[in-house]
Amino acid sequence: MERPAYNHEYHQALVYKIFLASKTSKEYVTFEQALELIRSVHILARGLKQIVFLVGWQFDGHDSKYPSWTQVNQRLGRAQDKEARDSLLWLMEQARSYNATVSLHINMCDAYENSPLWDEYKRNDLFIRSQDGSLAKGGIWDGEQSYLVCKAREWQSGYAHKRIDALLEMLPISEAGTIHVDVFMARPSPYHSITAEDDLAAMKEILHYWRFRGVDVTTEWFDPAFAGLVPMVYHLNLDEASRLKYPPAVICGGGSAWNMRHVTVRGQPAWWGFFRSPQAGCLYEEAWGRSIDGDLAGSSDLARFADEFYLQTLPWHFLSRLGIVEHVHTRDRYEVRFSEGVTSSVRTEDAHLQICQGDRVLVDGTDLCVPALWNDKECIAYSHDGCEREWQLPPDWGEISRAAVQPLFPGLGGVVGERPVANGRVRLALGPRQAVALRPG
Repeated sequence: MERPAYNHEYHQALVYKIFLASKTSKEYVTFEQALELIRSVHILARGLKQIVFLVGWQFDGHDSKYPSWTQVNQRLGRAQDKEARDSLLWLMEQARSYNATVSLHINMCDAYENSPLWDEYKRNDLFIRSQDGSLAKGGIWDGEQSYLVCKAREWQSGYAHKRIDALLEMLPISEAGTIHVDVFMARPSPYHSITAEDDLAAMKEILHYWRFRGVDVTTEWFDPAFAGLVPMVYHLNLDEASRLKYPPAVICGGGSAWNMRHVTVRGQPAWWGFFRSPQAGCLYEEAWGRSIDGDLAGSSDLARFADEFYLQTLPWHFLSRLGIVEHVHTRDRYEVRFSEGVTSSVRTEDAHLQICQGDRVLVDGTDLCVPALWNDKECIAYSHDGCEREWQLPPDWGEISRAAVQPLFPGLGGVVGERPVANGRVRLALGPRQAVALRPG
């Protein structure tokens, strides 16, 4: 399948969420603090394109007062701004200097009785109703009972257009060209004789409308019905056959945290009930490449975030630009073969990951030295546990005899040193969770 005309190359970007605020927590990340996080990520990721979705930007925080999107969370604003909206606009503008596009995390399914739109949506019969006519309940989120918007009726009535248009008028989301719609899944409304298939058809129309308004929609997991409409999902639930069918330029995403096969095959917990994803996921997602699928929740979370970026997103970025040649699974190895002589394999005995390009090792367990392809002649080396070893550098380094070494994390852009390069190889000693950038010296 050819790459659709998305606004961003999601498979070549760092896509993540910043968790700003919940409805009840006294701890929160302001828009000013969010910009500082984006700046820190810019340094540790060596300027890689960022696409950032803000969670809890509205009303009182995450999952607050849906289906309305009409108010920016006042707690998050700058002291010098009268309205929090002005602070959010400031953040979106300032983030560009760090090669970052900032947009929103929203929800098109949930509704709460304290929402400014509750009475209007109830009066126009836009909620899912059980067979007996009662309002269908969703989950209880942060202590509040949610109800469910009937997307088919909202679309048919024109209220979905109205809700989207109002948000795009309030904030420059069309300029950002992207938005994240949380828990976007089809549900029947028995009282209205609306099936899940009817709701799915309405969801496709909603996605088309976002695209018509110039906005890509990312979601939580992938449904094959949305192929070519959704460029990225947070929990990539594709099985092996679909990963061979859909290249990362068509659909990409983070680790499949709700991968249902993990329950029986790998013994890991997974979400149940309404949150079953349309496909089962694959057995060893790391062999295909996986990016971050968690939120960044303040400066104290940077160490965890950096570890996931270097171990997951960096190799994923390298693999995602390649064509997938074949997948081979034997008793001992789970292997994905890519173009340009790249092989990614997991040793089934202990789940040890290795990525090689020909004879050159790029990833060996939790040690790596991977080209940072968004920068010229640059590599990033990292070790989770600490290591001292030689790394073979890419062929385009040629006869270069010195490597400039800049600490990336911890330290966020420390003093540059040098290491000798002999026969295209450099020896590095890295402490636990230490990352460095390598450039020709």
